[in-house]
Amino acid sequence: MVVAKIKNSFINHYKDTVYVRSDAQLEREKWLVPNAIPFNRWVLPFAAFSIQICCGSLYAWSGYNAPIEAAIYGMNNGVDRGIASVTFYIAVAFFGCAAAAFGPWMERKGPFLGCMVGTVMFFIGNLLSALGVHVGQIALVYIGYGILGGAGLGIAYISPVSPLQKWFPEYRGLAAGFAVCGFGGGSIIAPFTQKYLIGLDYQLDTVKNISLGVPLAFVILGCIYFTIMSIGSLVLRMPPPGYEVNGIKIDTVKGAETLHQDIVIHAEEDVADFMVATGGNNQDQKTVALPTRATTDFSTYFKMTLWESIMSTEFRLMYVMFIGAQVTGLMIMSKIQGIVQTQFGKTGNEPININAILGTFNLLGRLMVPFLSDWLGNRKLFFIISCTVQIVMLGFIPYSIWGQYYWAFLVEVFSIAFFYGAGFGLIPAFLSDQFGSKNIGPTHGIILTAWAMTGVFGGLLFTAVYNTGYNAHYYILEGGTKKTWNPADFRFHAYDINFQWILGFVFMGLATACMIPSSLRDRRLPKAEGESFRFRFGPRLVRVFGTKPVVVSKEQEDKEWAAYIAGIAQAQSEATRESVAVAVV
Repeated sequence: MVVAKIKNSFINHYKDTVYVRSDAQLEREKWLVPNAIPFNRWVLPFAAFSIQICCGSLYAWSGYNAPIEAAIYGMNNGVDRGIASVTFYIAVAFFGCAAAAFGPWMERKGPFLGCMVGTVMFFIGNLLSALGVHVGQIALVYIGYGILGGAGLGIAYISPVSPLQKWFPEYRGLAAGFAVCGFGGGSIIAPFTQKYLIGLDYQLDTVKNISLGVPLAFVILGCIYFTIMSIGSLVLRMPPPGYEVNGIKIDTVKGAETLHQDIVIHAEEDVADFMVATGGNNQDQKTVALPTRATTDFSTYFKMTLWESIMSTEFRLMYVMFIGAQVTGLMIMSKIQGIVQTQFGKTGNEPININAILGTFNLLGRLMVPFLSDWLGNRKLFFIISCTVQIVMLGFIPYSIWGQYYWAFLVEVFSIAFFYGAGFGLIPAFLSDQFGSKNIGPTHGIILTAWAMTGVFGGLLFTAVYNTGYNAHYYILEGGTKKTWNPADFRFHAYDINFQWILGFVFMGLATACMIPSSLRDRRLPKAEGESFRFRFGPRLVRVFGTKPVVVSKEQEDKEWAAYIAGIAQAQSEATRESVAVAVV
């Protein structure tokens, strides 16, 4: 009984989300400033950018690790004890879980309320963290920034993404890029603001002489983030009912808006098939009345409910693909300062500067690649390119470390950071293409759990492999003999095993990306008798019957698709005629 109730509650939570607004609210939302400045959709990207810059401060958490531990446990010559860093993993876990759990709720209540709830939670999290450091209790930091702050950031992160996808259905890639690129910007700015507030030379002085200290840094930055995010949230709103651009509605899956163009008579022998499908009796090819967008609503026919979306095969494939596409960048960005210091001997400001440049490439990837995907009209292709580039770069990184080719290493990690950001910019647009922007809040939230899971379990695995790698390499080098081994020999091989298991996940992401049926035709064209599955090999559709692949000609595929679409159009026409007849009676 209890299990059944939980299951029903879960299903009800992820059923279609309906955002109900009063006429008065719809009227208010026409104005950016009441009765003074009318609302314009192009204001939304700037509001989203400001919100995401604050959310992106999460990536700068490593700058807190040593100062927090110094304040609570005493100076340790600036060495990270690995205690405060647990906060980051907690925050990442709750970030993803909150985004998934609150996605449907945000769609029902609107982005303003969603963003404000996330903002308040993040603010309280910063204040609790300040209190925890002040009284010397790391548990309060875990609860404050890790649980409350992480969950708040997850809710605030998805809040601007949903309205932007709905307001810009014709520029889904550009809208997604603007919605999330600020997150990369936060990772550039926050390390410097934190270092300035805490004190540049805290590790050289006693705790009492720290400039402003960690608690005040949390309070000041928390107040700044709260102010910026609150102002940005005031701009967020959903489009009015019935909103569409160029025939694209909020529930339109990519391709449905142009299906009237696919009802084509390809050759004279196709006329009979078309006439049978449409129920006509006109034998003159030139006078065949093709259904048009005005008479056939393909968007309604092909729209998907939220439950259908998250239970579909393509959504599961996208989830696995996202893990493979993002794991390399996540691991590199979280460890880059340590790698630069230990593998290349860089000290001073060099590691933090490299981290900032890495964040810049992350930001550029989030903005540029989604824009290019709009231009080319293919998100899947860019995920395939992303995984391929990461495989090449990740494969060369160990050689760059072994040979101490610092410039080559930087090219490799900057490329990885660029495509890491690209993945975050592409995924909202890709989800909207597949399932409609109406479902983007919940589907995007669930996809982010892939990133969160990778951050937590991948980070723990990375650390465990690194810590055990010393002994493993020790025995490989000396066959278990400890007397003559020089520990310095291990230095340039410290990350070898980690790079290997990460490479396996990226290969998995590449294979999965290739399997995703990204076009409407691939997903909805009826299967032939005996067909077990299908895939694209270049531009050609390949059907598999048992173990035998059969390549379908373009002419045959177009003919089948046109007949299928024409059948839908005829069915809708008949339904319209019947409803009119009933109304007349």
